[in-house]
Amino acid sequence: FSKSKGNGVDPLEIINSGYGADALRTYLMFAAPLDLWIRWDPQGVPGTYRFLNRVWNITQEFLESKDAGGETDLPLKAIHPAIKKVTHDIENQKYNTAISAMMKATNDLYEIKAKQGFKGERVWRPALEALVQLIAPFAPHTAEQLWQDLGHKDSVNKDNWPQWDEKYLVSDTVTYAVQVNGKLRGEVEVSVDADQETVVSAAKA
Repeated sequence: FSKSKGNGVDPLEIINSGYGADALRTYLMFAAPLDLWIRWDPQGVPGTYRFLNRVWNITQEFLESKDAGGETDLPLKAIHPAIKKVTHDIENQKYNTAISAMMKATNDLYEIKAKQGFKGERVWRPALEALVQLIAPFAPHTAEQLWQDLGHKDSVNKDNWPQWDEKYLVSDTVTYAVQVNGKLRGEVEVSVDADQETVVSAAKA
């Protein structure tokens, strides 16, 4: 954008449209790597606004829910790969891929919730706390409010960063490409300890 040519986008216009500074900041970091020029996309800010809303909503739904009981580590398996990737990407100033990793983790958490609800506060709370910590550099206002909602008295933006645990980075499944006459026809996902017969049956199915 050029101020002299008058072709800039006024941030206040976007903020006053109801999207807020967090959605704008997140979009600017998500749109492309910092060293590339991009064309302004008017649908970009609404997209990051929806993402932040999803983080907000799943946290509020958790806080309003009753512990479903039982044990599951799926929320932790969804968030810990994101913790590792976002940490490395921020260190390398790859903010767009860091935000992509957070979006994927959020989608995974929604899928888990849809299948089994908030099963086990012991795993859901730290997973959501980590997600809030991850969005803090990009959406500090949203993260701060959610951090307080989760019961913390300190600031999420001060001395709070999640650490990944290698045991949650190991997948229980593996994906195989299915080729017929040398052409890719699809993929199948099976358990890591599946034998050849199981894999072939899954591919045929």
